[in-house]
Amino acid sequence: MRKTTKNIFISLLSVFMMLTPLVFRASVFADGESADDHCYHGAIIDVCDDGKGSGVIEILNIVVNIFTVVIGILAAVGIAITGTQYLTAGPNEEKTRKAKRRLIEIVIGVAAYVLIYSLLLWLLPGFKGFGS
Repeated sequence: MRKTTKNIFISLLSVFMMLTPLVFRASVFADGESADDHCYHGAIIDVCDDGKGSGVIEILNIVVNIFTVVIGILAAVGIAITGTQYLTAGPNEEKTRKAKRRLIEIVIGVAAYVLIYSLLLWLLPGFKGFGS
């Protein structure tokens, strides 16, 4: 991995880790509570587990939806920046080549995410996908 790509990945991961406690906050249960009452109450969402793994699928839906929005925004911003770099490159072939390479990398990244997203939809029967 190139150094800049690694830095971007680490930055996104750290932002995601900082936001996770705001979304998910595990509840503490007393001894007298039943197993059916196991819910996780967050600032934004509430997830309840029925013991059949539906809570995990709900959390996966939320996390994948967040990643989808973030990747979409990053791709749009990246394409806009790369387009600007391409337009301002002028006759400089080095800058034009760099802008084209970055654009191809963005398209490959989005295509890889779409492939992973499609695999999740196919492999996990309870996974609803974006907007569900």
